[in-house]
Amino acid sequence: MFERLLIAVDGSDCATRAARVGVAVAAKYGGTVDAVAAAHDELDEDDAQRVLADVEAIGEEAGVTVESRVVTGRPARSVVSLADEVDAGAIVVGRHGHSGFRERLLGSTTERVLRNTDRHVLTVPAGDEPADDYTDVLLPTDGSEDAAAAAAPAIDLASTYGATLHVLGVVDVVRESGPFSAGGVDQAYVDRLLDAEREGVDALADDCADRAGGDLATERAAVTGTPSESIVEYVAEEGVDIVVMSSSGQSSLTGQLLGSTTDRVLRTVDEPVLVVHP
Repeated sequence: MFERLLIAVDGSDCATRAARVGVAVAAKYGGTVDAVAAAHDELDEDDAQRVLADVEAIGEEAGVTVESRVVTGRPARSVVSLADEVDAGAIVVGRHGHSGFRERLLGSTTERVLRNTDRHVLTVPAGDEPADDYTDVLLPTDGSEDAAAAAAPAIDLASTYGATLHVLGVVDVVRESGPFSAGGVDQAYVDRLLDAEREGVDALADDCADRAGGDLATERAAVTGTPSESIVEYVAEEGVDIVVMSSSGQSSLTGQLLGSTTDRVLRTVDEPVLVVHP
C-alpha cells in the first residue's frame, strides 16, 4: 500500500515537512517516491526544479529512490492525474501551502486533491521536525462501513511500525437524541448509547487484531462528545502519532465531498492524518 508514494511539494515549509514524512514512510516500507511540483504563477519552473532537488536530497539521505518531475497546469488536477498514472499507493501533501490563508485552514491545492482523488491521501501539518517512527495509530469509527474501510491501512501501519492501534468511538449525544436533547438527556439513555458504542469498538478492534494475525496491540475507547473535538482531544491525551480515518461516514455528503468529521479533524489536529477513500 505504501510501497510507492507520490509527494506533492510547492516550496512551503509545510510541504517540505510532508516530504520528510513521506520519505520516512517509504523508507520503512522499502518503497520508492515520485515527487511532483507544479509550475504556475507562484512557482516558476526553475523554482520547481529546486524544490524537487530538496526532496531528492531528503530521499538520498534516507536511502529512498526519488523520481521527480515538474508539471504544468492546475496543481491539484496535475497531482491527481499523476498519482493515477504512476499508480501511487497514497498521495502525500502538506496540509497547507503558499496559498493557505492561515495556520488552521487547509491549503486550496490540498483540499482539491482530497476532494478529487479516489486514492489515500496522507496530509501533514506544519510544525517541528516530524517523527521518524510511529508508536500509536488512531482509528476513529462511527460504526459505518465507510469508517471501517480505514481499518486495513491502519492495521498495515500499526503492524509495520510495531505500533499500538487505538480504536475510538464517539457518541454524539445531541445528534443521537435530536430535538429531545434540548431539555437534557437521561443518563441511562447515554449509558445505553455508550454500551452499544463499546461493543462496536471492541468488535472492530478484535477484527483488526485477527486480521493482523493476533500480533497487534490494541487500545479501545468510547466517549461522548462532538466527534471531531473528541478525536483531537484523544490524539493529544494519548500521544497519537498518526490518525487514519475515512473520507466519509454517517454524516458525509454524497459524491467526492469529505465527511464533515474528517474535514474538521484535518483543520484542527496537529498530527498527520491518512484520509482513506473507501
